[in-house]
Amino acid sequence: MSEGTLSTVAVEEFVCRLGLLDADVSDAERLRQLAALESLKAAAAAAQARVAVAFDASQRAHQRATGVAAGKVGAGIAEQIALARRESPTRGSCHLGLARALTAELPHTMAALRRGDLSEWRATLVAQATAVLSPADRQEVDRRLAGRLAGLSDRHVRAAAQAVAYELDPRSVAERQAYAASQRRVAIRPAPDAMAYLTALLPVVQAVAVVKC
Repeated sequence: MSEGTLSTVAVEEFVCRLGLLDADVSDAERLRQLAALESLKAAAAAAQARVAVAFDASQRAHQRATGVAAGKVGAGIAEQIALARRESPTRGSCHLGLARALTAELPHTMAALRRGDLSEWRATLVAQATAVLSPADRQEVDRRLAGRLAGLSDRHVRAAAQAVAYELDPRSVAERQAYAASQRRVAIRPAPDAMAYLTALLPVVQAVAVVKC
């Protein structure tokens, strides 16, 4: 470990010390605590992204070195990340995809996350809104959004990213919307107490029509 870096043990000790957060404070101070802890969550998410990308690169290099077939390189990596994050394998894959986008193509969004100006979910919204763009256009959206996202709601973060994405490449955005419409579906899953969840993924016009019926 190089001088000035933070060890895993230090992080683990800090997690334990959070339980000692001063409770005998004013309500104004409690709001400061909440804000600081929210920034801490975002900074931790940024650190997880960096670690996940480094783990992915290391594991891929190891798999290649040990003779894993080219088509199978990368297998199992997202699952290991999911296990470490106590998430499902599907969520692990999503986290790894976000980590790659933030570190490779969305540096300003990554910086905002690291500073605590943006939550992990809002960084995800930016990544989702720009996923259909070329790397160059994605980086341009990221550059234009720099400094604009702090304090915005989920809806406004998504809208801001989508607006710039559409300005740069309207055809790709339109094609994504057409593809999304083709994926409409209805699903049912069990719920507690002899109940069930009925969910539908629909184009907005059809969804509004269903609600009005």
